[in-house]
Amino acid sequence: MENYKELETTFKQIYSNYHICYSYKTNYTPAICKCVKNLGGYAEVVSDMEYELALKIEYTPDKIVFNGPIKGKYLESHLLSNGINNIDRIEEAKYICEIAKKYPDHQIKTGIRVNFDIDAGYTSRFGIDINNLKEIFELLKSNNVEVNGLHCHMSRARGIDAWKLRANTMLKLVENYKLYDIDYISLGSGMFGKMDPELKAQFPLDAPDYDLYAEEVISLFAKFYKDKDKKPILFTEPGTTLVSKYVDFLAKIIGVKNIRGKDFVLLNCSFHNLGETSQMKNLPIRIFKNEVDIKHVNNANFVGYTCLEQDVIYRKYTGEISNDDYVLFGNVGGYSLVDKPPFIMPDYPMIMLDNEDIQLIKRKENFSDIFKTFVFEE
Repeated sequence: MENYKELETTFKQIYSNYHICYSYKTNYTPAICKCVKNLGGYAEVVSDMEYELALKIEYTPDKIVFNGPIKGKYLESHLLSNGINNIDRIEEAKYICEIAKKYPDHQIKTGIRVNFDIDAGYTSRFGIDINNLKEIFELLKSNNVEVNGLHCHMSRARGIDAWKLRANTMLKLVENYKLYDIDYISLGSGMFGKMDPELKAQFPLDAPDYDLYAEEVISLFAKFYKDKDKKPILFTEPGTTLVSKYVDFLAKIIGVKNIRGKDFVLLNCSFHNLGETSQMKNLPIRIFKNEVDIKHVNNANFVGYTCLEQDVIYRKYTGEISNDDYVLFGNVGGYSLVDKPPFIMPDYPMIMLDNEDIQLIKRKENFSDIFKTFVFEE
């Protein structure tokens, strides 16, 4: 994966102890997760289901970062196996203290997810309020739990200023709480990644690339730790940054209608198949034409098969199309496949292209896949 290698190389050139930790929730297709593992990346999981997947792919706990507000049965064994964990709430901290009491001969270590304002226009619900950290540190210390890392993640703030604020705040916490021996600092995710030109044109012109993130953000850690004896791992947890551009979705035009002067083009997919970006921007598209019964549409909305008015997946298309044309949507790798509910229709298959090699990596879902957990009367 060239994108992975470019991101890793760019950041490592500035801070050598940088590592990528791939966000499973973004796209947990096993073939993608295996690719990340083969490249040396860590796994970032937020549920027991994702944790089981990482184990099935043969990750060891020390290469799994357990995040998220609700952790299940694996948390105890993860901590006892020297896995990486970030506390999200006070109840989790208390539970970890109980684990420490249960195993007094084992040094339990955990990180803390911290929450602070980065002027993104909302108050995040995740992590420990930066103003309450002292209480958490005292609780953990009094129960012989070692704090070995700091984590933060703020959504909807991809710009350089927000990322610099993340970095500077984390480094101030290291100084204020004398955390010079921690094993890692994680800045979470939310960077601009590679995009097709049609999509990139809909974002700000100054959207940063990997070089700018490295120069303005990663360099702050290189400077801070230049003369320190211990240089902790610096994580970021990219998801869409890594995979979005490299997954496409091929849909078929089923019909065209005009209602009171407005053109609608019906496709055999839904907005659930294409991810959240399709609800904010027009994804890049290529149309493979059938050239039969051609119709001209003006400012048409491409709509999906669901019975939801909001199932609009492309806006204001003008051009000639036909029934049975195919539309290839690009940049759909993030929060699409994992966010597709069993709503109205089962999900589609997924193939991987490697030059001329075509490999099925997810088969088409069927009726039995959807209804096998339901109980039918005998």
